[in-house]
Amino acid sequence: MNRRGEDRVQENYICPCHTFLAGEMVSIITGVQLPRVISRIFLCLLSSVASHAWMGSSNLRPNSIGVNYGQVANNLPSVQQAVTLVRSTTIGKIKLYDANATILRAFANTNIQVTVGIANDHISSLTNPTSARSWINDNVSPYLPATQITTICVGNEVLTAADQSLLSQLLPAMENLHSALVSSNLQSQVKITTPQSLALLSNSFPPSAGAFNPTIAQSFIKPLLGFLSRTNSSLMVNAYPYFAYRRDPHNISLAYSLFLPNTGVNDPNTGILYSNLFSAQIDAVYSAMAKLNVTDVEVGVSETGWPSVGDPDEVGVSVQNAMTYNQNLIYYIVTNPGTPLRPRRPINTFIFALFNENLKPGPTSERNFGLYQPDGSAVYEVQELAKPSTSPPSNNGSSSGGSGSAGGYSPPNGSSAGGYAPPNNGSSSGRNNSSGGSGSGAGGYPPYNNGSSSGSNSSSGSSGMGAVGGGNQTRIWCVAKPGTDRSLLAGAITYACGVADCSAIQSGGSCFYPNELVSHASYAFNSYYQRLWWMHLSSKLTHSEKQHQF
Repeated sequence: MNRRGEDRVQENYICPCHTFLAGEMVSIITGVQLPRVISRIFLCLLSSVASHAWMGSSNLRPNSIGVNYGQVANNLPSVQQAVTLVRSTTIGKIKLYDANATILRAFANTNIQVTVGIANDHISSLTNPTSARSWINDNVSPYLPATQITTICVGNEVLTAADQSLLSQLLPAMENLHSALVSSNLQSQVKITTPQSLALLSNSFPPSAGAFNPTIAQSFIKPLLGFLSRTNSSLMVNAYPYFAYRRDPHNISLAYSLFLPNTGVNDPNTGILYSNLFSAQIDAVYSAMAKLNVTDVEVGVSETGWPSVGDPDEVGVSVQNAMTYNQNLIYYIVTNPGTPLRPRRPINTFIFALFNENLKPGPTSERNFGLYQPDGSAVYEVQELAKPSTSPPSNNGSSSGGSGSAGGYSPPNGSSAGGYAPPNNGSSSGRNNSSGGSGSGAGGYPPYNNGSSSGSNSSSGSSGMGAVGGGNQTRIWCVAKPGTDRSLLAGAITYACGVADCSAIQSGGSCFYPNELVSHASYAFNSYYQRLWWMHLSSKLTHSEKQHQF
């Protein structure tokens, strides 16, 4: 178990957050803007004590966000201007829909990872091994290593495409491309995958019931997954909570779709309480793969996003919702909670899209998924895309975070986590008008809340043990408020354990005792706070020793 720096203060604790340091002056911090539904049932405490371990986010690996760089427009900036824009942000990966030579050259020596694409209408030619070798020699080899090409995406949503002949051509083309990489000794550097629509799932709700379309599961999907397993590659899916919400706004909460606090969705088969739609869509794919006895292939997200402008009948479209979704998505990816079925596993994710593209067909929303206007101005501000001006505090060798399970906490004393009925339809569709999987999300993610969401708010609990800063600094805890309803605490623990490491309060864990709900809630939200809120709240903390209830 990752102790998250607890050894440094073990001599002063029976268990972190169950017992405070003897003789400490404890006070509740002021000036911290926490989500209302979270702050209702916990208190944040601070005390001035010596510490040598910064435990806020030293383990928050910068699992960089990717962005799709589409070209379906006649008013885009020059490639060099686009590269300059990307380099001014925290975007670490770019995905192309072709292998545009000008773009590949422009990203040379930028330290930006590049995924290249192969259009569906080129797949047939690549079933010829000679053509596949020529494609690698022309579109990959000449640009390495200066341009960091890491992945080749073969086709887009082929398994649900209208052209059924592509189904039998996809895997041979991928195998030939891989063989060509092997011939050039590039197979470890460049991986072959294929983006698919969630419409390849015949069932997606609850996530544990995820299953592939039986008409293609054994004949096409299982052999494809076998190839991805052998080549240590991942299955990429186009996952859009926006389309799920748009199709069924009465049963799918907007807050649940935007990573905002909500009452969540329970999977009755696993008991997992999901708190956002994005990662349940991913878990539905993991469940479908498991039904084919495939458990060693990772799932990545080749496209996801939210439009900022749409037609009057396109529900949920607004600048505010687009900003909220992408802001919270980036937080989710870079803080790396994983999903309940794959906790702490990085999710290779690409936002759609870099620019609004004015020639895309379809409703107005299709032309307004971009983070930026063609003139390079931001459609809306996404804080996490701004490069930081200062470095985070040194962790002095200590680590934070953890590897606890996401969303699967079982509260003591028979308390139930949840107490609501899940929606009866969570299916989503990909951008190309193909329906897809339903979802919910991995555990309790600390959302960026711009006040734009509707839908139920969930209650969440208390958070974090740990030191803020090194040396003689301030130590912050969050603990459950006395008198909070036990059912709220139970659901809140599950929410927090989707992000925090809760292994210590599981049966047999070092902090399982006292086996009491309030103690477990204090530990869970103590860890939650430290893992994901420190960097955003530390600048607002005061040293007041007055007690406040939020």
